[in-house]
Amino acid sequence: MAPENTQQTNTPQIQCKQDEGFEPNPELLMAARRGDWQQLERLLCKKGDAAAAAAPQPVPTLAQHDDVVVHVEEPATDDAVDTAEVSISSVTAPAEAVTVAGDSVLHVVASRGDGEEFLESATVVYGKSSHLLGTRNKNGDTPLHCAARAGWGGMVTHLVALASAGNGDGLEKIKVKAILRMRNEQGETVLHEAVRLGDRDMVGRLITEDPQLARVPPADGASPLYLAVSLGHDAIARQLYDKDKALSYSGPGGRTALHVAVLKGKETTKMLLEWNNDLIKQGERSTGKSRRSPSCSTAAMTAPSCATPRAGPSCMSLSLRIASRLSPTPANCRATSSRRRFLNMQDKDGNTALHLAVRFGNLWIFNPLMKNCLVKLNLTNSKGQTLLDLSWIMTPVGVHYGLNPRIRVYKLLQDAGAQNGTYRWDLFHEEHIPKLEQKEEAQKITDSTQTIGIGSVLIATVAFAAAFALPGGYRADDHRNGGTPTLAEYYAFDVFIIANTLAFICSDLSITSLMYAGVAAVDIRTRMISFVLSATFMASSATRLGAAFAFGLCVVLAPVARTTAVASCAITALALVDVAWFIWVVGTGELMLLKRLGIRAWWRLAWAILLTLLQ
Repeated sequence: MAPENTQQTNTPQIQCKQDEGFEPNPELLMAARRGDWQQLERLLCKKGDAAAAAAPQPVPTLAQHDDVVVHVEEPATDDAVDTAEVSISSVTAPAEAVTVAGDSVLHVVASRGDGEEFLESATVVYGKSSHLLGTRNKNGDTPLHCAARAGWGGMVTHLVALASAGNGDGLEKIKVKAILRMRNEQGETVLHEAVRLGDRDMVGRLITEDPQLARVPPADGASPLYLAVSLGHDAIARQLYDKDKALSYSGPGGRTALHVAVLKGKETTKMLLEWNNDLIKQGERSTGKSRRSPSCSTAAMTAPSCATPRAGPSCMSLSLRIASRLSPTPANCRATSSRRRFLNMQDKDGNTALHLAVRFGNLWIFNPLMKNCLVKLNLTNSKGQTLLDLSWIMTPVGVHYGLNPRIRVYKLLQDAGAQNGTYRWDLFHEEHIPKLEQKEEAQKITDSTQTIGIGSVLIATVAFAAAFALPGGYRADDHRNGGTPTLAEYYAFDVFIIANTLAFICSDLSITSLMYAGVAAVDIRTRMISFVLSATFMASSATRLGAAFAFGLCVVLAPVARTTAVASCAITALALVDVAWFIWVVGTGELMLLKRLGIRAWWRLAWAILLTLLQ
């Protein structure tokens, strides 16, 4: 079993309630959003005077630090700080909330920025109502949670400094640790937010204030170390371990960080085993499946590539507007890193805007979000599913149209380097991926082969007839080249012959592939592949037949009616609209990858368009 902290950690016991009588205060909200500390001071003074006149005197408690009540079972000495049992009574009153989400004015200031005006605003608010630093909104987030999630490292440092200043009663260290260890509705501390953001500086500040902060895991959730390993932040994992050798390795479902490490790579696994070799003995909590240790989970680590055919396996609009306005260049990514809060904003189920776009297979939302390099690809929702996991679940099984949005989303995520979550592949496949219904799939193929078969036979018949009923006819027998086509010397005639030949060959190949697809004795996977080939060849033969028709008219009409010949070619070109659609869909996806991955992916766009044209 993974060793847990044997000491009694000062885990905060939080009591929070949200009253229903919320009354908006637009002046206070706007001042907080702008960082107008002078206006905040005036409004808070006015509000404080009115509240003081109506409120009764507070009852004395064992130890009181400003407006945050701290109960200490042991003397508040430096030696006792780490073992003291601390509880903070955190109550957000309706009068203190300035948003319908239960945010106090300090929540708003903390989430807006860390410039001088916002830091001064935080100082003003804390000076008037210091208890707001320990209050939570409806999601259970404290102002520290909000500041860390937004990436405002300066604000996090400032709020911690304000709590550390205290009033000289000796409870400063206890109070700071209690606030840092407060958990939101997901059971996560502010350290979890810093780890998820990948901000090493912010992580360093937090664990400097509380070296044992990484020992505080959420109930049946991911500890900070587990989260760092699952997101691939090995440097942060080392940073946490260097600060506290007794940190928590725990994760959801009885797993440990080692269960995640074996899915990430050898180096991460080796690193964790060097820290704690006993982790290999701890298995997952039983869920009706076999209970296995991490060493038994190293096979089949990633989901297989998904091909066609495949067997087996208000936040959104805001994020889309920001994604479309931000340039995804590396320099701009660094300059606007704080805006990732909006792009990676998670709802109560842990889904980001990109999660929702993937779930609904919406390429119009997916591509603008994906091209922005601030958008994280490996964040997990409350079910532990990354974008690639969710896409794999939503991808249909069996034979489907090649430009199916869900299939396109899955392939683009793979090409962008998205990773699977911490699931064991075999269990994930069993629980989430619908099995291929062979009888249903076979019936679908049988019904579809009739339509494709009729089309292929008709095209082959027309192409065969056109080969012997050439435009312009044949030369008379008394000619030295008697019996040959009269228009053979024209380039348009050569194109007609080649296009007609390709139409006949492709239709013939379509019929041949269809024979394998329609035979019940052939295994289902071969039938699926043959069906896809047949449909592809039929579409190609139809396009070639259209080209043969256009150039056949052109070679006949051009000498006497050039305008009519050009018009007929232009009209016939409408048959290539499906090709333009293919190029547009494939091109937009590859252009998105080019913007996200940078110049190293330039060849993908040209190669994808070339392959589409050849196909």
